[in-house]
This record gives sequence, structure tokens and C-alpha cells, in this order.
Amino acid sequence: MAMILTTDRLTLRPFRASDAPDVVRVLNDIEVSKWLTRVPYPYSVHDANWFTRRVAAKAFVFGIEFQGRIVGTIGCEGEFGYWLGRAHWGQGIMPEAAEAVLSAWFATTGKDRIEAGYFSENARSSKVLRRMGFVETGASRNFSLARGYEVDRIDMILTRDAFEARNKN
Repeated sequence: MAMILTTDRLTLRPFRASDAPDVVRVLNDIEVSKWLTRVPYPYSVHDANWFTRRVAAKAFVFGIEFQGRIVGTIGCEGEFGYWLGRAHWGQGIMPEAAEAVLSAWFATTGKDRIEAGYFSENARSSKVLRRMGFVETGASRNFSLARGYEVDRIDMILTRDAFEARNKN
């Protein structure tokens, strides 16, 4: 059975084929796709159909539904990652989603840590990760498909203890 998480404003749920138009709308914006490693630009319906089919069965990958539409994604598949449509930046949506997903992930997987990273110029992503308790572990370079070249990345890690300690304040 697929997991669905809810917060005050969000439903975090598995993707459906009918979500493809919303995924295209969000990721066909270079201001969103340039911060991601494996997302092409321009982003097509074919790309979205592949994405929604591929991640629909993943246990810890969720579409972020806000006001009845998919506005982003978040998950712990290999490492913690997410994207959010530009129209929804600065509204506290990603920290709200991150809190719910990381809480569920630590509660159900038995794992004690998860890795993440962000492109070094992405101050918004840095802020979200640090707010969740992630700490820097180093740097690397990753190819950005949307940009077509390698970009500096800051590597991070979050332990269960750091996440739980942050929530006790």
C-alpha cells in the first residue's frame, strides 16, 4: 500500500499518470530545472510520463500536492532530494514537506542517516537542508542536464539524532 503523508497545507502522495501536465508545467522552467542533475530542459510530456511512471512505485518519493495541484516532488530515494515550482518558492512549502517526509523516513526505515546535496549557488536549497539539520560533509561536482555542464555541489548528511534534536527545541 502506498504511503500518503499530510500536513496542514499539503498532501504528499505517489505520482499518478494524470500528474504529468503539472510536472511539465513546473520543470519546463529553467529557473527550476537548472538546480537539478537529471532533469532536461526543455522538459517534455514524454519526460513527465517517464518520470511519473518510474517514481510511482517508489516507497519514499512523493508528489507535493498543494491546493489540488502537483507543485513539486520530494523523496528519499538513494538520497534526500526535492524540487518545487517557482510560483511556490518562499511560502514555506518545502520545509513543511521536508519535515513530514524525513520524520516518516526515519520512523519507518530504521536507518540512522541520509545524504543530500545542493548546487553551491542554490541558497534556497541550502537553507532548507540546514533547517532540517543537515551538515556539510564536503564538495563535489555534478553534471546538470538542464545546463549541459558540471556544477559545484555541496554534499551534506543528516543523522537521525541531529534531526530529532532539532525537533526538541
